[in-house]
Amino acid sequence: MLWYKGWLETRFKLFVSLCFMAFFLIFANTVGAKTPPPGAKSAVFGFIVFSIPSFVVVICTWLAGAGIATQPSFQATKGLHGSTLFTLSLPVSRFRLLAVRASTGWLGMAGLIGVECSGMWLLLPGLKRAATATEMFEFAGAVLACASALYFLSVLLATLLDDQWRMWSTMLGAVALWWLPSHTPLPASADIFRAMGEGSPLLAHTMPWTAMSVSLALAAILFIAALKVVQAREY
Repeated sequence: MLWYKGWLETRFKLFVSLCFMAFFLIFANTVGAKTPPPGAKSAVFGFIVFSIPSFVVVICTWLAGAGIATQPSFQATKGLHGSTLFTLSLPVSRFRLLAVRASTGWLGMAGLIGVECSGMWLLLPGLKRAATATEMFEFAGAVLACASALYFLSVLLATLLDDQWRMWSTMLGAVALWWLPSHTPLPASADIFRAMGEGSPLLAHTMPWTAMSVSLALAAILFIAALKVVQAREY
């Protein structure tokens, strides 16, 4: 029942995300079909460097949910949803409530990233010449690993804030993570946004292992912090 509940909360957001994705892929296909001027970078480069990180931030914000509280399918709410107390009264632990809801959104994010990468491979001119199928698969894995930190940041914020503030705070947190590597001594290899763009397997032709490890470690820390908040909070 918990998985079905999570599906009801995410299904419309998944559909809207697919529509946005299709629009941008068709647009990139149309632009990429034109021969770029000499010395100019192709539309594929711009799509990977700018569109993919932006798309990741949006789906992380949409799919992370409202912690263990019930959330309408496509509406940012203030305060507790009417059925939240019923959810809390179910004979399951708060760990399971949080884990199932977070896993539902994460799996939806993984599916969207997989569809996005498949669509890029099929629709973007020049991509098959610039990268192999193996590098495309590696790119999908790198994006998913790097997106996990942003996703679980939103999961943590969901346990602390109303849904409206969670969405804005997630975007601000993403901006902070993008800003930090270029304004602090952090190495470029730990930049999760660079790992989804210029440092990705499609453009750098190497796996961004450091950034992926940093992102997954941060995701684990954020989930544990969210669990501690959920277990201690009075609803």
